[in-house]
Amino acid sequence: MSDEFLKAARLEIQTELEGLDQVLMSCNNDEHVFKNSRKIESHLHKIKGLAPMMGQDKIGEVAKMSDVILLYIMDNGILSGSYKIILESVEKMKQMFNDQDIADTDNFRDRVRNSFPEIVDW
Repeated sequence: MSDEFLKAARLEIQTELEGLDQVLMSCNNDEHVFKNSRKIESHLHKIKGLAPMMGQDKIGEVAKMSDVILLYIMDNGILSGSYKIILESVEKMKQMFNDQDIADTDNFRDRVRNSFPEIVDW
């Protein structure tokens, strides 16, 4: 990857993370996540695709997990526990993006799997 591409991709991911923060500021519960699910999913979808292209596989993995949850919500309605998991995933992505959290995503993936066994199959 060229330095120019990486710089542009990094800026785009930063913009999407800031967009997620903006949307989530108006959310306080699972119902609010449902009402804003299309906006949230749009940001996650972009991060999910772009992060691995710039070598940020762990961020892409967290975005993918969250994207699956949001797609389910968009198709099926309010999902109990979604607010907490989405909020945590965004914080985790921001920390990883800023090199503050380089922890493995296995623990987070296990929590998502245990919280939503009906919708995840990884």
